Amino acid sequence: MHAAPSQPPPPGLSLDQPLPVELTGRAQGWFGRYRRYPVFSARWVRGRLLAWSLPFSAFVFTLAIAAFGDAPATPPWGAFLQLTLLIGLPMLLGPWLGHRVRRRGWEPVREGRALALALAGVVALMLLMLQFAAEPMKQFIAEQTGAVDASGKRRKVQLSVGVSVRQPDEAAASAQAPAVASRMSRGEADREDDFWQAVTNTVSSAVLTFWMAGGMALLALRRERDGLAALRRERELAAAQAQRRDAELRLSLLAAQVEPHFLFNTLAGVRSAIATDPARASDMVDRLAEYLRASIPRLRSDGAATATVASQFDIVRAYLGLMAARMPRLRFAVDAAPDLLAAHCPPLMLISLAENAVKHGVELKIGPASITVTAGRTSDGRLALSVADDGVGFGPSQAGAGIGLANLRERLEQLYPNTPGEPARAALSLSARPQGGVLAVVTLPLEFPAKNL
Repeated sequence: MHAAPSQPPPPGLSLDQPLPVELTGRAQGWFGRYRRYPVFSARWVRGRLLAWSLPFSAFVFTLAIAAFGDAPATPPWGAFLQLTLLIGLPMLLGPWLGHRVRRRGWEPVREGRALALALAGVVALMLLMLQFAAEPMKQFIAEQTGAVDASGKRRKVQLSVGVSVRQPDEAAASAQAPAVASRMSRGEADREDDFWQAVTNTVSSAVLTFWMAGGMALLALRRERDGLAALRRERELAAAQAQRRDAELRLSLLAAQVEPHFLFNTLAGVRSAIATDPARASDMVDRLAEYLRASIPRLRSDGAATATVASQFDIVRAYLGLMAARMPRLRFAVDAAPDLLAAHCPPLMLISLAENAVKHGVELKIGPASITVTAGRTSDGRLALSVADDGVGFGPSQAGAGIGLANLRERLEQLYPNTPGEPARAALSLSARPQGGVLAVVTLPLEFPAKNL
């Protein structure tokens, strides 16, 4: 049997699993749903492409209206294709390269540098295309569409999204620059305007390409790593605290099971029965040996967060057998469905409830008493472990108020942490039985050990 950890560790750099809800939350709309997965993972890339396809389509549609809506004499096919590629190619190429880098599984520093270089390469590629390939592409399209002048050069147009499409000579004719003409020659003004326009176009194209390629995801990746590291530390601390509580519980139970008054009472019962009922005395000795044989070795070996229903029922059966030998008025039954015996069960929890039933229910009752321990399934498929007695019971103000019961509830919270906004995964409930006594029920997720292949 492989013991399960008290809490599953958060995924580190695994690209196949979603991020913990502690980092992403649950209020993710359709547009940002891909952010639930690691940055540049396959699902992140597909989800981002799907989410951005709608605004990209709206942009292309708006651009087409601006370019061809008024049926210009020289349709700006080249400018239309250039702007579409400037947006579409980085949106595809950047995340794809980022995913290829993350699949390498490099250590964080190297991976971060590789991602930055990949996105910088996309930006450089687009700038080179604008510098050296845009004009030949426009010239080729103009030749194919007949938008060339007498010398064979393409007729240049200006594409203003949302305003108009007009020829450069029309724009020059309508422009008025008396202040510029008074300070410098017309040629100097044109050269200065062209220089600053080129700088502006280059910077804006680089920023737009970097953003569309996933540049902001580099910041998200940094936050993802920091969040996973912090979450891992929190869970390791919680697991250490749970292990400490388990160790303290095992020590306290071991002390309780071999403490002097427990042995003294049992041996005193044996001594008393030797003279009056030797058979019962022999039975008590056998039961004591059986109980110590069942409980003490497992206190050493069941230090993990989970044991099995079968092992815990063996301990409870031996304990109640010993108590029945000491108190012949006690009747007990321990029963579990065969298909549940291999299910996970927190160690030393069921015996605590059985001891509680004997100490606070049976021993205080005059006359016959009974305890029934069962394991079954709830209506929603969880494991239900119940300890029912017909002892003296408790008053309404005493229901579940003991320190031991509070410790058991806290242990369940550590072993089966709850998710905000969802029902509790595990719980301990106590209720008064109509026929008298107390019913204690522990509900847990029904889990089985992984089989070795």
